[in-house]
Amino acid sequence: MSTRTVSRSSGKASSDIKQGVTLLKIGVIGLGNMGSRITQRFLEAGVEVGVYDINEQAMNEMVAAGAVAERTPAQLASNYPYVITLLPNAAIVTETVLGEDGLAEGMSPTSLLIEMSTSEPSSTKELHAILTSKGLRMIDAPVSGGVSKARNGTLTIMVGGEEVDFEEVEPLLRKIGENVMHVGAIGAGHTIKALNNMVSATTLAVTGEAIALGVKLGLDPNKMLSVINTSTGRSASSEVKFPGQILNRKFDSGFSLDLMVKDLTIANQIAESENVSLDIAAANLQVWKQAQKEKFADHTMIVKHIENKVEVEINGVQDTANVISS
Repeated sequence: MSTRTVSRSSGKASSDIKQGVTLLKIGVIGLGNMGSRITQRFLEAGVEVGVYDINEQAMNEMVAAGAVAERTPAQLASNYPYVITLLPNAAIVTETVLGEDGLAEGMSPTSLLIEMSTSEPSSTKELHAILTSKGLRMIDAPVSGGVSKARNGTLTIMVGGEEVDFEEVEPLLRKIGENVMHVGAIGAGHTIKALNNMVSATTLAVTGEAIALGVKLGLDPNKMLSVINTSTGRSASSEVKFPGQILNRKFDSGFSLDLMVKDLTIANQIAESENVSLDIAAANLQVWKQAQKEKFADHTMIVKHIENKVEVEINGVQDTANVISS
């Protein structure tokens, strides 16, 4: 693995922030579609970035872009005052933080874990409680906007945790996000992210059903979309995903269908834990699970599942609009 030598600062993050000096250092664990682009965005903003991933090729690509590779999560935490985790699920986050050579081993009381994965709020609260018992700090800060907004630094970032911790890292988060907001106590960020994706998945599926039915009835999908997007039925799905990913048959938003099913499952589990019945959300989850059985890759391919059921194909304009993922 490629590495380079850099000087290390003393790790007095909180005091330096309070004196008005933002430490331009951050670690990132998880260099997939989102993590790699967030890393690149930090580098472009002049931030020193340390990285760790089990995928050595992903590490080397970020080193080539200017990042510093670390051998373990513990080493990353010992060298960087703030560490972002962007991992597939809560179990992997917990192992990365608390496992052998995990982040917790390298963290100090001035360190701050910024958990950006889409995780179950209950798992987030459990991990936070363990870290707090060790005198360590954590916030949850999932993002929305997908690959395109990660690339151009305009993500929405919803932060749960102590407000003073949010304020400490807000200047860093604003280097990758346009809409950065504190939304409540620990776990609130992950809760809102799951509920946002529940809405997003529902609008995408129902827009797909509406346009597929219209095509079966002989309507032009381009004209249907023009009407919807100037009427009350418009949404991010109709305004961005349909012209940018579906009508042109690209289906490559960078956010997988499997991850959307995971997020919808989390949202429904939140409702169940509160003994709340969400009929539309529950029915929508079943539609997405049916599509998952067809082994579709990208989440926008939910529309292909709908096309198969309706027995039509939606073809339209070749638009270059950027897609919003989730």
